[in-house]
Amino acid sequence: MSARTLTLLERTRHAWRLGACLVLLAFPQACDRNPAAPAAEGLLIGPPVRSFPVFDNSQYFPIDLQLAVQQQYGSAYTAVQVSNHLYGWRAKYKYWTGGLYSIDMARAVRDQYGSGYVLGAVGVGINDWRAVRWSALTNVVLPVMPIASDYFFNVDSVAWGLANFRSVLVTIRNWYGLRMTLYGGPSKTFRLLQPLVVFLQSSRTAAQWNALSSSTTDDLHRYDFMYAVDSEYQRSYPVPGSVLRVAIVPFTGNSPDVWLGAADQAAYAVAPPRASSVTCPSTGPLDYRCSDATYAIGHELGHGFSLHHSCDTYPNDANCANSIMQTGKPWDAILLPGEVTTLQSSPFFF
Repeated sequence: MSARTLTLLERTRHAWRLGACLVLLAFPQACDRNPAAPAAEGLLIGPPVRSFPVFDNSQYFPIDLQLAVQQQYGSAYTAVQVSNHLYGWRAKYKYWTGGLYSIDMARAVRDQYGSGYVLGAVGVGINDWRAVRWSALTNVVLPVMPIASDYFFNVDSVAWGLANFRSVLVTIRNWYGLRMTLYGGPSKTFRLLQPLVVFLQSSRTAAQWNALSSSTTDDLHRYDFMYAVDSEYQRSYPVPGSVLRVAIVPFTGNSPDVWLGAADQAAYAVAPPRASSVTCPSTGPLDYRCSDATYAIGHELGHGFSLHHSCDTYPNDANCANSIMQTGKPWDAILLPGEVTTLQSSPFFF
């Protein structure tokens, strides 16, 4: 974690029904009291189709569910759908009814893609599993959204939170791109991957996550939220190395006024639930919630891009307080000339 002066912003699981559910081997599995009809055979889960041009999903690949079932149970088994949730897949013996079995999705990734790939999810819908080529994620920003336990099975709510998170990311990406041109340099900005979700149900409810965010106003608890969010990420995904930056925002439902706790540590940039609760325009004037949400994630990412607090690094610059690396908030925040120079040479900017 950076040793630095704190900005004002920086100061300021349904329980698992394990007894009633099948267990997805290494992962918990959802129950559904109203199973849907079996899925068609030959289904590939999650063909990598872009929904937002700025979000790269070229290293996210589909998982062949029928192949996975046959590799794990034999040719007499097929994949069927019992709910619309991420954990709604089962293996079923073709020749009699009943007898639904769990599918090990992590094993499916290993069997179908081998080393260098990890299991990921781009939402909590039935078709949201992905095989992620982790070894190819180089000099990019990976957005990740942990989900409060009481929202984990709400597919539509999670999709809404992801859409909000994407809008905040697009806005701050565009803001960086514009500010990079102010001193005559080329327009550059950072690379963004399609957001992933933490695909294991959290142990914290929305109220608990929000309370943890709000507890960060004193020095004793300043980084509790960040440490908890980082740990939540690590339940599903590898620790990022030097060539990956991870932007993490928890989803706690409609929480636009939960705004405390933004912080950075090594490759992690953490922002509070406000950033998954507001929809922001891609350019131009922002209301105070969007201005604050983009500042939170943009400031912490800036530290990951090797920037420091402006008035510490450039104390003689009369505009240092207006930088996003001090207290300047988008859309009007600036980057100082030295900060632009640093970013121009950063491998994360293109």
